[in-house]
Amino acid sequence: MHQDLIYDVGMHNGNDTAYYLHRGFRVVAIEADPTLVEQARQRFADELAAGRLTLLNVGIAPQEGEADFWICEGKSEYNSFDKANATKRGHRAHAIRIPCRRFDNILREHGVPLYLKIDIECFDKLCVEALDPADLPQYVSLELTVADQLDALRRTGYDRFKLVRQDDLAAAPDLTGAPSACWMTLKEKLPPLLFLAQRIGRMGRKLGRWRRGTNRRTEQSCLKNGQWVFAYGSSGTFGEEAPGEWLDFDTTVHRWQAFQRAARERYWCDVHATRSSQT
Repeated sequence: MHQDLIYDVGMHNGNDTAYYLHRGFRVVAIEADPTLVEQARQRFADELAAGRLTLLNVGIAPQEGEADFWICEGKSEYNSFDKANATKRGHRAHAIRIPCRRFDNILREHGVPLYLKIDIECFDKLCVEALDPADLPQYVSLELTVADQLDALRRTGYDRFKLVRQDDLAAAPDLTGAPSACWMTLKEKLPPLLFLAQRIGRMGRKLGRWRRGTNRRTEQSCLKNGQWVFAYGSSGTFGEEAPGEWLDFDTTVHRWQAFQRAARERYWCDVHATRSSQT
């Protein structure tokens, strides 16, 4: 494992890569969309020239070769090998042919990182399953959409987890207890009122960030007034610095399921993972 190396698998617009470079890490950034890769080449020209950044314009797949990759024509976050994902919520998409790599081959070529960030729309598990339990990244994070992803992390050797809410990069609340059940009942009976309360709450958080000069809803992550500002949609900090406490597997599953029932797909969580021997 290389303590100075981070992988950004699913680089997208490069905002996470920018943060890792800002922290002084070397970065291997992987992105299937050639348009996004070209934008990153221009944005990170100095880091590429210095050898601090490696850009791989490939898709992660079970086999080396080529495959159709679907480009969402309204929301690049939905780009995916899965056409249904690229066309969800009424978006149009078109397919392009791209080169594909097995993730284990990339690891052998570039080394095992300290931290592995994964966000490749429905195929995150391919990266987890390619990891060698004898030489694991100290930290892994991925967008949590199905419980099987947690099982894959556990089978690989990870046993401590954090749930981070991606709308505000805060620890996901524990909604498994009685207060959560009451909240769910109220939500079913009074959806308009709760919707209004949620909107007011989001406006209050946004106003607070604006007053502190840390409003995250920017196009790019950047350094502002000496403080790093995460653009909306960024993965945020990682490892010990990620918000929240480390949880065991069963607690994580129960909290995530309760959060999913409450969020009704309006919000999503990243799961951060490590091993108890490393916490």
